[in-house]
Amino acid sequence: MESLPMQGVIDDKLANALALAVARHPRANLQQLAALAGISKATLYRIAPTREAVVALLATRASDHMRSALEKARLDEAPFAAALQRLTEGVMQGKELYLFWSASLWSDLHDAKNDEVTGYTPSFYSAALEAYFLNGQKVGVFRVDMSAKWLAKAYDFLLYAAAESAQKGEIATVGIPAMVDQLFLSGASTADAPRMG
Repeated sequence: MESLPMQGVIDDKLANALALAVARHPRANLQQLAALAGISKATLYRIAPTREAVVALLATRASDHMRSALEKARLDEAPFAAALQRLTEGVMQGKELYLFWSASLWSDLHDAKNDEVTGYTPSFYSAALEAYFLNGQKVGVFRVDMSAKWLAKAYDFLLYAAAESAQKGEIATVGIPAMVDQLFLSGASTADAPRMG
């Protein structure tokens, strides 16, 4: 007899498929999300009986992923470039969850009828990035003519562009962390900090 998924229990492959489905189709209903994820509505219903429950489940998963990526990055440890590389690698290991996370910061995914885009919403992740860039500015690693908040957004948007492009097949997944970090750091570092110490 086939074992059925328990409510709220979801494996990584299905979580990634659902996260991508919601990120790309934020107003999709339960049946549409199931089809986009390649499963039946009945299977999805056993995991999460409503679209809102799917979004809540994914929000928890994405939040856990982002907290884990931040923890592993150790952004308070020098050298700054190595910390950023660890963060980029960690986030990209769950790029589908990151795309969902980003979509949830721009609009209310819990309400399928609300099309309003709220803009970039601050979070524990953006706060950690801002603190990282501010600390780097204090020791002369990052430019001070741009605010730490702007540097955090610029890095995050570049990371989002890379994750989205990889999902669409526009760029290869291999080497994304190095590409993102090199492109970002070349524009964010001061002229007298060539090695990102």
